[in-house]
Amino acid sequence: MKKVVLSTLLLILLSQECKSQHFDVGFGVGSGAAYLVEANDNAVDISYALPFSSYLDLKFTPAESYFGLKLRFQYLNAGIEGENWKNFNQPIDGDVSSLTTLLMLEHLKDNQTWNLGYNFGVGYTYQSFRPDLTNLTPALESRFMSFLFSGLLSRTINDQLAIQLEPGLLWTDPVGSFRSSEKWQIAGEDLSVLLQAGVRYKLF
Repeated sequence: MKKVVLSTLLLILLSQECKSQHFDVGFGVGSGAAYLVEANDNAVDISYALPFSSYLDLKFTPAESYFGLKLRFQYLNAGIEGENWKNFNQPIDGDVSSLTTLLMLEHLKDNQTWNLGYNFGVGYTYQSFRPDLTNLTPALESRFMSFLFSGLLSRTINDQLAIQLEPGLLWTDPVGSFRSSEKWQIAGEDLSVLLQAGVRYKLF
């Protein structure tokens, strides 16, 4: 009997503790401007199309915590045209895509209809650069660290659902950015501006 009572009390305490915490799932899509530094460098002939971006994230917010902990999967794809300044100015007509797994901190109050917040974090990026989509030349693969900082504008729909607008800055390979410019890569060490809209659903 004592074990039953203790087990019941433990379950009640755990259920109350879970109620004071939050688990959210989010999804969004957007666009922006990819690889800004290289695209605006007059010394190279490279241009990027408007990118497509999307994300999926899971967020855990402990009770009474200022920050929530977020795991995000960020995808980015952009067309690229110009000349390969790293390889005898060969023509480029391809695309570059990346998938970044990020661990982030997010501050967002959700006690009003409209809420402001921000998030930031670091992650690991896998990038594929295909210089020629017509002739299907082999993709050039890279892996590096990335950094993401975003602002948040959230509109609460009900107790569980909200829509969000998220302008952000994605810094790919920040470590490589401090190397000599002679070692920089096409679609490598750079900054991309993203504007993404999505939904957030509170699991509990």
